[in-house]
Amino acid sequence: MSARSRKVPAHLAGLVVEPEPSPAPSGSTPSVRATPARTSGIDAPHDASVLAHIVAATPSRVAAGRTGTRYRTQSYLELRADHAIAKDAVHASIPRETAARLGCIEVVSRCPDREHYLLHPNDGRRLSSESRALLDRDGTHGADVQVILADGLAAPALDRNGPALLPSLTAALQRRGLSVGRPVLARMARVGLQDDIGVLLGSKATLICLGERPGLGTGDSMSIYIAVAPRLDQDNAEKNCISNIRPQGLSPEKAAEEAADIVARGIAAGRGGLALARS
Repeated sequence: MSARSRKVPAHLAGLVVEPEPSPAPSGSTPSVRATPARTSGIDAPHDASVLAHIVAATPSRVAAGRTGTRYRTQSYLELRADHAIAKDAVHASIPRETAARLGCIEVVSRCPDREHYLLHPNDGRRLSSESRALLDRDGTHGADVQVILADGLAAPALDRNGPALLPSLTAALQRRGLSVGRPVLARMARVGLQDDIGVLLGSKATLICLGERPGLGTGDSMSIYIAVAPRLDQDNAEKNCISNIRPQGLSPEKAAEEAADIVARGIAAGRGGLALARS
């Protein structure tokens, strides 16, 4: 079932990732398109106007209806289409021109390809030897904050939100008197890659902005993980996370302000994560 038959709420128009008719070439991401509004599957509801409002207010599967003990055919087809969207997001790559377009140093983890990345998470937490040498030479050493853009498990999220998030983050951090290193774009990266980069560059804090693990039909959501005083294999309890950065969630501009506040507080306190939340 193609995503071309997928119906979503009006407020999700333009955000459905459309599978390619054949495997997409390396360095490409699935396209997005507009789709018609989803309708209720409930026959003769008590209050049709209230039900329509509920359906339009959430991308969750409410008021789907049923046929006996089964999904309706339309619901089943939508599930198949949304599953395809999530799979496409996981296997997608960052477009080749993204690093140059955003003014980033491009690095890659130790993963030689996407399949290896999915099967061996630890290799996504360390830089390749070539990238380590490149970043050591061209990166900014000793900055207060190092911003990293990455694909994570949904490269389309970076392609969709990164161009607005990066300048907003840089400006928000600088307004708080923090120096910001030259941004880095990392391919096949796990959250822990920020530890390797932060230690190499001697940054006081790192922010890695990467695609979240997609749910059904959502391959465009981004998270920011914030690490203060980075070290290798830093526990996630020592990090802060801002998630659901996407048009239907938190805007890049608001996420940038929240992240900059956390970083400024963390650097001042010398700690992050749960310890910062309790201070």
